[in-house]
Amino acid sequence: MTSPSRRRAALVLVVAVLVGASVQPFRQLAWTDAVGTLAYAAAAVGVVALVLARRGALLPGAIGTGAACAVEILQLTGVPAALAERLPPVALLLGSSFDPVDLLLLIVGGAVATLALSTPVGSSSRP
Repeated sequence: MTSPSRRRAALVLVVAVLVGASVQPFRQLAWTDAVGTLAYAAAAVGVVALVLARRGALLPGAIGTGAACAVEILQLTGVPAALAERLPPVALLLGSSFDPVDLLLLIVGGAVATLALSTPVGSSSRP
């Protein structure tokens, strides 16, 4: 049986992947890059939250957001671009070029995912 935290983590991950995948056909539109970056960070938090399901929301949020930011910073080395040249789908995971605005978007996306993980399930106060 899955715990509520594992179900919540899976939901965050699935929603993030669906949002990210849904904007891929429209990559020529300016706003899709920002949406994809937000979704990328949320997915990273969701993956870590699945692995660390019983550790609350803050730890997976920090690790997932940190990992997403580390991948963005790694783009400064040119390694992700070189890998994506050889295997184009890698660009979806590692990106290809550094953008400082993406760091801010990754932090926002990670924070939103962390908030989604930390919101109590079924906490309505109906009589």
